[in-house]
Amino acid sequence: MLEHQIGRLQLCQRLDGILIATSSLPGDAEILQIANRLGLNSFAGSEDDVLDRIYKAAKQEHADVVVRITGDCPLIDPAVVDQMVGAFLARRDELDYLGTGPTFPEGLDTEVMSFAALERAWHEAVKKSEREHVTPYIFLSGRFRTARTEYERDLAHLRWTVDHESDFSLVRHIYEQLFPRFGYNFGVREILDLFQKEPELAAINEHIVRNEGFLKSLSEESGKLEMVKVRSLRRSEEYWARAKGLIPAGTQTLSKGPTQFVEGVAPKYLQRAQGSHVWDVDGNEYIDLPMALGAIILGHNYPAVSEAILQQMQSGTSFSLMHPIEVEVSETVRSLVPCAQMVRFGKNGSDATTGAVRVARAYTGREKVAHCGYHGWHDWYIGCTSRNKGVPHWAIEQQFAFTYNRIDSLKEIFAANPGEVAAVIMEPFGVTLPEDGFLEKVKALAHENGAVLIYDEVATGFRFHLGGIHQYLGVDPDLACFGKAIANGMPISVLAGRAEIMQVLAEEVFYSFTFGGECLSLAAAQATINEMREKNVIAHLWEMGRRLQNSFNRLASDYGLQKHVQCLGLPPRTFVSFSDVGTVPALIVKSLFQQEAIKRGVLFTGAHCLSYSHTPEDIDFVLAAYQKAFEVLSKAIRQGNIEEKIEGRPVQPVFRAVN
Repeated sequence: MLEHQIGRLQLCQRLDGILIATSSLPGDAEILQIANRLGLNSFAGSEDDVLDRIYKAAKQEHADVVVRITGDCPLIDPAVVDQMVGAFLARRDELDYLGTGPTFPEGLDTEVMSFAALERAWHEAVKKSEREHVTPYIFLSGRFRTARTEYERDLAHLRWTVDHESDFSLVRHIYEQLFPRFGYNFGVREILDLFQKEPELAAINEHIVRNEGFLKSLSEESGKLEMVKVRSLRRSEEYWARAKGLIPAGTQTLSKGPTQFVEGVAPKYLQRAQGSHVWDVDGNEYIDLPMALGAIILGHNYPAVSEAILQQMQSGTSFSLMHPIEVEVSETVRSLVPCAQMVRFGKNGSDATTGAVRVARAYTGREKVAHCGYHGWHDWYIGCTSRNKGVPHWAIEQQFAFTYNRIDSLKEIFAANPGEVAAVIMEPFGVTLPEDGFLEKVKALAHENGAVLIYDEVATGFRFHLGGIHQYLGVDPDLACFGKAIANGMPISVLAGRAEIMQVLAEEVFYSFTFGGECLSLAAAQATINEMREKNVIAHLWEMGRRLQNSFNRLASDYGLQKHVQCLGLPPRTFVSFSDVGTVPALIVKSLFQQEAIKRGVLFTGAHCLSYSHTPEDIDFVLAAYQKAFEVLSKAIRQGNIEEKIEGRPVQPVFRAVN
């Protein structure tokens, strides 16, 4: 098989040379003899530390760019290898690593990387799985510029590598059929033609999990999670029994309530938090991923913020007149946010978005609002959802939803309501990035029609960039709304924008709160922003987020679940998207995955709102738990018993959009 693989690689046009890197074990001496007989260079190194072996082999050759092919892929396609090398060289200034994606059949795996990236991984990688499988540290750590190339169609279900006897039987049959006709010059298309003629071939080894060697290594590293600890939830249930009939819906915040978790598996009440960890009322510990719906960006009980709150508390929390900290924090926001010529504070994100809409209506003299995304609980917006009882019909009739990345949906609103739209309010980024100049087009369309452009950055502000996501994306709004992360969990929101528009707040528009200038939250905001400036917090969020997102999607691919489970978004704040599996609804799929993650000590709701306190060790723990969750989910899908595996009432929706 090795000689066949070498024969195929010798057809490549873009390789300067081929080197065989094997272990120094006596049993592998025959491989060195094959290399010598074929006139190829070789290297013998560590059996288990394959990263060390590959690095030293590449260094021996003074390689600048390294193409790694594993020795168990006798159907490697020379055309794919040349394509990958060409693509890497074309993007060499922006990439450290390029690999084939999961849509390629397993066995065509081709990795191209700079020697510098390989050398850095050799220095930095410490986990056994990273050393044994060579490149996981490069494409999962978040410290390298990586990309994947996908095949023109999804062939992820095909397995053309050799690890088992059934693999060998399939590959031998392919060679028997194609080698006499083509020699080594056959590739993906010829093999697919053979599969079309003999469809039973695909079933020979379809039972084997993709990348099982890598998954086995991960499983060994996370062995302590194999046995799920039995967690008592007795006190949680006692508090819940007291809450029912006392608190409507039993919770102050619907998205924190029991309907968002698998009943009987997840805790209902948390009592203590430190850094990236939380403890429930029964003493069970979890790594926190929702981080208070994204409000905690530095970490729970973060020292600098806690100290600022305590110091301010000693001199007062709320006063009968204004406090200087109102001016100081306003100046800080203005110095960071491009559109923030003037600043006002609120307590919740809904305060800021509702204030922005009221300002836009006063400034334009119009009433109708076009919106995209989620903007809070007030009448002007929540009427578009199924949870709209109590909202006046006239309020519902004044608001219109448009679709992200579909500029025509906004054009239709303006066309149907000429001269009547006061504001376009939108989340500039949610899960997918703007395409084809979408944000620029929205801004131009709003201004052409005399409407105020409002960005709702309550969830995204101060997480992706200190100037807001709109500075990262490069399109400024007229008004911007911030909240959540700005004060590391303390209740404060910000309405900021162009002076000529904000000035209406000094005139006939009423926007005033008893606690609008509450000083503990302002002190927390100032301390949070200072820490983010001094500690390069956002770079840490990007790095940890890349590591988590890349690894999550790799696991989904390895378990063949990439069609049903994906981690989407930008690294500092990602979301796990679940889709239906046959007739099983997405929420049921999510429920089983969540159940298995929580049982292993990871508080999972679907959102990854990372903080500065999340460490690489935290991410590794989360990924180990996720691997076990994928394992359970994958097996349940194969056996067709997803719903039976869920141990309590599954996750329920908070509400549905109705227009």
